[in-house]
Amino acid sequence: MTLKFSYHRFRSPRPIWTLQNSLFRPRPTIFVTVKGPGGAWNELGLVDTGSDDTVFPGYVARIIGLDLTQAPTRTASGVGKVPAVIHLAEVILKITDGREIREWPARDGFTSTPLKSPLLGFAGFLQYFSANFQGDQEVLELTVNSLYPGT
Repeated sequence: MTLKFSYHRFRSPRPIWTLQNSLFRPRPTIFVTVKGPGGAWNELGLVDTGSDDTVFPGYVARIIGLDLTQAPTRTASGVGKVPAVIHLAEVILKITDGREIREWPARDGFTSTPLKSPLLGFAGFLQYFSANFQGDQEVLELTVNSLYPGT
């Protein structure tokens, strides 16, 4: 019932003072598949406890066959406080650590605002898991909780 993921290490162009001058920044990123009525898309997403919602780049909606013209919207903002329009839709999410697979229906967002990677936030993702971030080992463990609606 627990999926275990190693953090990915991203190279920095210069030493990171806050990480004892390391040239790599570890991040809890995992591959996530989002499925819609016309296909699926798989990419590395950031597991982000600071994100209220799970949000994908807008072009992904076209790839997976979602029509967002009548989708409900909301606005959201991150660190820069610049509001972004989020189009909401029902999709299927899937993750695997190579041993276990989890797949569930989710209500997630799509935005034309540039993202470095999909944000795997609370609504649609973290709400269904108990998460254990092990900074010293650079490992993330996700265990399904009582809200998990999938298989």
